[in-house]
Amino acid sequence: MSNNPIRYFFLFLLLSAFGCKEDPPIVPPPPPPPPIYKDTITVITEDVTHRSITVNIKTTSNNPKSTIKFFRIFNSNETQVTEYPITVSDTSIIDDNFGNGLQLNTTYTYYAVRIDSIGERKDSSNTRQATTLDTTSHNYTWQEFAFGEAGSVLYDVWGTDENNVYAVGTVLFNDTAYGVIKWNGNEWTPAKKIGGLQAIIGFSNSDIWTAGGGVWHFNGAESEEYTYRDPVITNNITYSSIWGTSSSNLYFGNVGGKIIHWNGIEAEVVYTNSDIVQVSDLDGYAADFIIGVGRGFTPPLLAVYYNGNSWNKLPIENDPSLNSVAIVSRNHIYFTGNGIFEMKWNNFYRIFASGYYIYDIEYNRQTGVTVAAGPFGGVYINNGLEWRNFQGQITTVDNDFVGIFLINNIIFCVGRNDTQAKIIIGKN
Repeated sequence: MSNNPIRYFFLFLLLSAFGCKEDPPIVPPPPPPPPIYKDTITVITEDVTHRSITVNIKTTSNNPKSTIKFFRIFNSNETQVTEYPITVSDTSIIDDNFGNGLQLNTTYTYYAVRIDSIGERKDSSNTRQATTLDTTSHNYTWQEFAFGEAGSVLYDVWGTDENNVYAVGTVLFNDTAYGVIKWNGNEWTPAKKIGGLQAIIGFSNSDIWTAGGGVWHFNGAESEEYTYRDPVITNNITYSSIWGTSSSNLYFGNVGGKIIHWNGIEAEVVYTNSDIVQVSDLDGYAADFIIGVGRGFTPPLLAVYYNGNSWNKLPIENDPSLNSVAIVSRNHIYFTGNGIFEMKWNNFYRIFASGYYIYDIEYNRQTGVTVAAGPFGGVYINNGLEWRNFQGQITTVDNDFVGIFLINNIIFCVGRNDTQAKIIIGKN
């Protein structure tokens, strides 16, 4: 083969044309489209009773021209429960069938939708099922206990479970005053040498508050006195009631008609009754719904509620004497005093008169059972369907009961007779 330079030259050009060609530039992919944010509506169950269901509705929409419609479904029938402006982004709705009550032990389905300015359905929520409570039996078995020397009395009782229950008052053993006795599931034993206690609340076995002639906090190992920690607490002794959501959100009612708030750092008087009617009881459904009641030697009564911003008078007329309150829901409340009273949707009326004063009432959110108690062995139980009077049937009529604690299917009632402190425990 001859070495032809012209031939090599063309071969070089050919190889250069194919071997040295530049790659095309890399074109980046287009950016992703912006996300499409869809307004959401969320429905959750907040509470159930025998005759009502409370749900919470949250929405992210802020369209002022829209509304939220809330529906109940039962047996394939759809009922509109309520409609409200979309500007309310977080609200709780109580469905009690427009005051007529839902059915016992019945499952209902709920959902909500956004309705736009021309009446069309838009964003829809999840569906949520909830079941009303069933009735319980009135068949309880009872235990009875007596403690202390003459002058012993118990005013209040609270616990974390059925085997850790604390009763407060003044129980005298060998001239020593114990303010707290504890139930361990088998027996009651003296716990704290602090007399003059009238109220108790706790959030765990290591976070318990007691009040009366002073204020104490139990941390699980020892009690710390708060009586002189804050001048507002000091200046408003003696305390007759207590309620709160945590150790940094407590309310104390005193015998001088005042309510004192403790925020975990300092105390403040948040309500004063000019008629000096003692705050006998406090109960709350939530941090923004608290009720205080009380009585004096003469009317008017004390019946006020806190809405999260201020304390206001409840719409109760004729000044019945009230001593205790139990909140079932924001629109269903029980009271006791010279009878048992009920308030539904601001309609207040007496539902039971025993002929004797009734000191305390408690509602059990687990079972829906309501229990009231008073003098002469008075115990009154509502199982969700009817009230039944057990006065003189559980214990002798010389026993007065002034404090109640309910947990699971167990009832604790504390009080006194002429010679000793008394406790009864009922198990269903």
